[in-house]
Amino acid sequence: MHITVAKILTTVVATLLCSNAYGDSLEEENVLQLETVTVTAQKKEENVQEVPISMDVFSEMEMEDARILDTPDMVRFCLNVSMMERSCEHIVVIRGISPFRGTTYSNAGFYVDDVSYPLHYGQNIDFFDLERAEVLKGPQGTLYGRNTESGVINIITKQPDNQLSGKILAEYGDYNSFRSVANVSGPIVDDTLYLGGAFQYRSSDGYVENESNGDDRAADLSHLAGRATLRWTPSDPWDMSLIADIMNADDHGAETRFLTGPHETDPHKIRRDTDAYLKQNWNSQIMRVKYDSDALRFLSVSGVLYQDLDKVNDCDMWDNPKDKKINPTQLKERQYSQEFRVSSQAGPFEWLGGLYGFIEKSRFNYKYEIISAGKTYMNPITDVDSTGCAAFGEGTYTFMDNFHLTAGLRLDHEEMEGNLKDPVQNKAYGKDLSYNEMLPKFSLSYDVSGDIMAYASASKGYLVGGYNWGLTGTLETFTYEPEYTWNYETGIKSSWLNDRLMANLSVFYISIDDKQVSELHPTIAMTTITNAAKAHSQGLELELTARPLHGLDLSAGFGYNEARFDRFMATVWNDAGTAQVKKDYKDNYLPYAPKYTYNLSAQYRSLNGLFARADLLGTGPFYGDAENEAEQKAYEILSLRVGYEWNDFDLSFWIENVFDAQYCTFLSPFQQSIVGIDGPPRTFGATFTWRY
Repeated sequence: MHITVAKILTTVVATLLCSNAYGDSLEEENVLQLETVTVTAQKKEENVQEVPISMDVFSEMEMEDARILDTPDMVRFCLNVSMMERSCEHIVVIRGISPFRGTTYSNAGFYVDDVSYPLHYGQNIDFFDLERAEVLKGPQGTLYGRNTESGVINIITKQPDNQLSGKILAEYGDYNSFRSVANVSGPIVDDTLYLGGAFQYRSSDGYVENESNGDDRAADLSHLAGRATLRWTPSDPWDMSLIADIMNADDHGAETRFLTGPHETDPHKIRRDTDAYLKQNWNSQIMRVKYDSDALRFLSVSGVLYQDLDKVNDCDMWDNPKDKKINPTQLKERQYSQEFRVSSQAGPFEWLGGLYGFIEKSRFNYKYEIISAGKTYMNPITDVDSTGCAAFGEGTYTFMDNFHLTAGLRLDHEEMEGNLKDPVQNKAYGKDLSYNEMLPKFSLSYDVSGDIMAYASASKGYLVGGYNWGLTGTLETFTYEPEYTWNYETGIKSSWLNDRLMANLSVFYISIDDKQVSELHPTIAMTTITNAAKAHSQGLELELTARPLHGLDLSAGFGYNEARFDRFMATVWNDAGTAQVKKDYKDNYLPYAPKYTYNLSAQYRSLNGLFARADLLGTGPFYGDAENEAEQKAYEILSLRVGYEWNDFDLSFWIENVFDAQYCTFLSPFQQSIVGIDGPPRTFGATFTWRY
């Protein structure tokens, strides 16, 4: 199925602007206005159209309408955002800024109720009972600190209030896929004490078959998650919440197949002799205390996060008993964080300041076992203890009524203590790291009119250095240094036709220095992490949203992104794997950076209850490696949903990937072949919801 993006966008825009509905009466105009969206991207409540940041926002209803179930689903609707999904790796790539293979941290920050989820292993959370999700593009180091050099994903859960409400959802689809959701919230004591609880269970047999033993559940999943929120408002200025989350995932991750070479298999078919699995458990407790006065707002956020991961991969990815290898891996993560913020409420000079501190303890236990030879090749066990603190501030001064000048600065300090022991190779070494960073931000916005804002900004971000925990090498290869970005952006946010059409455009350029990359070490001939590269990313994002008729919402977006290496002379194996050679990757594309992304959506919700929606999501070509050997061609996914909504009941039927497009969410060279993980095939099902 070939689709001309420019032609589709032109047709949609013409339809929006030429609709005869724009001649309706003033009263009808008000009904047809697009809703104002409030966000907390800059750690204060603002209208999204007044924030000088390119961002995507999804309300709970929008996520339900589009059937967005988790982080990978959401990023597909975001321009110039993608996700590398591989076993336990869930790495968000924003504007082409991607990390090295086997990284600990994603280049994009991930926050739930203002608490960081630092390791990318836990960033593929299932969505349920949310207020909204925000995807901020460009470095956000001033307000968010480390590991936000490409952007930030903010997840905001729902808070209980005086309204007693709840929902029960049941969903069934092919591949024996099942999802159930139940939530309820309301007052215990009116205007004072409130309680909310939510639960979700997801399971599926998966769509991958192991041809070696006929197992058609080689990639099944079982997820159980819950959340409880206790909120207390003893008086007008005070608002306190205690939020507790828990999740358990028990999956079989045998998904990677050979795309080329002598072991090539058909899509969603593998040949394995190992029962690969991925088990994850995590829980968090968050205490939020907010105090509002006429002049100031104070917020305290205390967070505790526990994450455990246990996985086994089939390293040889084939069912040859003479060459059977696995790599069991266990990970434990403990994080304790505290943030204090004080901000002004209103006035010509608005400001925000805060203090942040965290303690993080991680253990990585990695094995490389050669089962066919009856031995363990290596077993590096790495303990990393990190502590950090920061002071940050940002202020916006309005002058001449229409100009808004913003400046911010974060002073970030972090200390890391890493120690590796390998009882198999009888090695032990350690090293301490310490970083002090200044992360500034500047922006100038101009209100061209009440409905049009133009802005320009510059901001710095950085990705923290760390430890090469998956390798038993030497002290020299044990650590790597931080990576830095500067983002330069200009854009326009606008509303037209009495807020029935919104059009936003942003253009950006990002320089990436001390790029963290993986390559061979020249003396020990093992993969290591270095800061040997320099790169850049440039592009644009155009978004259109309109409501030409009552109940009809149309949206279109197009993102272009070119992310390339400016310098990277890599040490790699030759084609025969017998000697090391140097390869110049200058001008190669960064991995997992699609050249373009686009989305087209049409949704109709009638007064009598009929609901229908169509989403077309397109992804341009990208590569799975720095050499640009493993290429994913451009593809598009069409999804349809139709249903009926009563006062308390909803029933809908849906088809995802209507034309059964074949694509990979992960791909990489492996020996003399290319391996990859297939995206979901065409699936269909039904969803029933009862609201009360």
